[in-house]
Amino acid sequence: MKKGGYSTQHVDAALERLEDAFAAREREREIADVGQKAWYAEARSKASDVVARLGRPDGQRFQRVSVLTTGYHPKDVDAFSRRLHGYFKDGKPLSLTEVRSIVFRPKHGGYREAQVDALLDAVVEVMLAVR
Repeated sequence: MKKGGYSTQHVDAALERLEDAFAAREREREIADVGQKAWYAEARSKASDVVARLGRPDGQRFQRVSVLTTGYHPKDVDAFSRRLHGYFKDGKPLSLTEVRSIVFRPKHGGYREAQVDALLDAVVEVMLAVR
């Protein structure tokens, strides 16, 4: 953040539009290469993996870092995971922007950030795939 710098809201919106455009182009290319049926099967498989992870009990969804290391606060991640699970299992509303912009508090001994981030990336991919 810098006085006189770019508007983060506008930059974030532009980056989201760019990601959406790349996802659409990638989807079209893959459908042309492997066919629509195979492409949807892959998207369903990825969604199934995501739902399996989200269905784990609170406090056990991801590996923990050591108590000397900072990770994501499990309570924050578990609360958002329940929202994601509701989106996938019950069709509850959730936007791509919410997934892309979620922020978790840090906590010593928290969830391993790389695992949580990889799951969120997969969620975004699935959401873009079914648009």
